[in-house]
Amino acid sequence: MSKILRKIRAGRVVFAVVYTPCTAGDSPKARAQKQKASTAAREKLNARTSFQKLERTLAANFDDGDLFVTLTYDDKHLPDSRDKAVRKIRSFLSRLRKARAERGEDIHYIYVTEGACPGGRLHHHLVINSTGDDLEEIRQLWIYGDNVELRRLAFHRDYTYEDLASYLTKEPREWGHPQVGERTWTPSLGLRRPKAETETVPDCVTLAAPPEAETLAREGPVVNGYGEFAWIKYMLPKTDRKKRHRSRRRRRKKE
Repeated sequence: MSKILRKIRAGRVVFAVVYTPCTAGDSPKARAQKQKASTAAREKLNARTSFQKLERTLAANFDDGDLFVTLTYDDKHLPDSRDKAVRKIRSFLSRLRKARAERGEDIHYIYVTEGACPGGRLHHHLVINSTGDDLEEIRQLWIYGDNVELRRLAFHRDYTYEDLASYLTKEPREWGHPQVGERTWTPSLGLRRPKAETETVPDCVTLAAPPEAETLAREGPVVNGYGEFAWIKYMLPKTDRKKRHRSRRRRRKKE
């Protein structure tokens, strides 16, 4: 007997399921029960909603020390529509991209535009990779208002990528009622994708986080007589940033 172990790695966050697969000699009843277990496991591992996809994209691309920025408008520059606000945030990001490129540094971001709900005031939330001394540069390039809020991210059991994703999607979930799978956030090009892997393991294998990891959520094992599944989400400890997005330092040409 054996089980299927499937993992999705998004940066330091790992989503994993283990379940009993069907075999050629299964009776119809055993096959039906095993299919229920494997279907439940796949449903737990799939990212079907915008919120779930955002959580994994954030985890795959951002870590402690990166930035959460809120950009607001003064009365003079306040757009009268969401489309106009989106054009302004894109213009800002273009200027920031150019400024970083001149220093040989990359830009990676995810942003949402809020305030389009009844009684709201348009503004933007932005998650962006840090390059060091970012606050003054962002303030200078955001020409539509003086109120720029910036904080450095720190992820742990009490503040997870799920918490950040939940905050960034609160308005569309409460007011926009997006369809399942509809993306309510905008990423930059070139962001890393979560990595999936599947392997066959002995039937005795149980699902557990490594000793150094923090378990964020889990379910099971759920047993239905012939099959079982279990699901877990955990966060690995922070390591160095060498394998993450790195700035491209341009070499000066010799004159």
